Amino acid sequence: MKKLFASAAVVAALLLAATEAKAQLYVGVGFLNSTEITRYTNNDPKFTENMGGFYVGASYNFNLVGGLGFAPGFYLDGLFQTVNYKEDPLHYQKTFGPGFSFSNGIYRELGLNIPLNLTYKFEINENVKIAIYGGVVGQFVPLAHTTYREGVITPVGIVVGPRGGRVFYATKGDTYKYDHLWSSNADMRPFNMYAGGGVAVQLGDIQIMVGYDHSLLNVSRIEGERTGRSQIKVGVNFTIGED
Repeated sequence: MKKLFASAAVVAALLLAATEAKAQLYVGVGFLNSTEITRYTNNDPKFTENMGGFYVGASYNFNLVGGLGFAPGFYLDGLFQTVNYKEDPLHYQKTFGPGFSFSNGIYRELGLNIPLNLTYKFEINENVKIAIYGGVVGQFVPLAHTTYREGVITPVGIVVGPRGGRVFYATKGDTYKYDHLWSSNADMRPFNMYAGGGVAVQLGDIQIMVGYDHSLLNVSRIEGERTGRSQIKVGVNFTIGED
């Protein structure tokens, strides 16, 4: 992981050193749709989670030559998921264990992201431009937890598999908060890296973009499983500076 970040940083430094071009600042906000898929080495059926959220951040586009540019940046993203276990209690008891009796769960995640993209811009006319981009995104997740609500206390504790296939015991009752990253039985790794790309249409100083990223690393700590993500981003960027 450290080698990947170091290599990306070296490439970024070389690209920036090779140009004295003007930079254009993009400040953007948008929506995220994330699909997380866990596959098991024992050939159990894969487990899929869908989460929605948002992102906000900024990037610089340094022109290299012609329409080719390099765009490093930084953005925050938040992902959320609410599950109503009462809709199918037998299914969730089979998944999480017979002692599972919570009525709903709320998952929250915060991510810090550093994208490093190559871009290419086509000019349709002086007011309309189309840009394509591709590269990698390094991610650090400092916060990821699920809050289980409206549960009951059982003498032996409640068996909970917070993201599918994980098992721990909760002896607290009405509400239980599980930390996926930093607890003693954490099931997620805080580092991830994505490869992806997208397309953007610029109308004057406003840019509408759609992108797709796919994770390169296994974010699960659980032996016998591999968890990855794919994300779709739709947002609006506001451009500042020279074009």
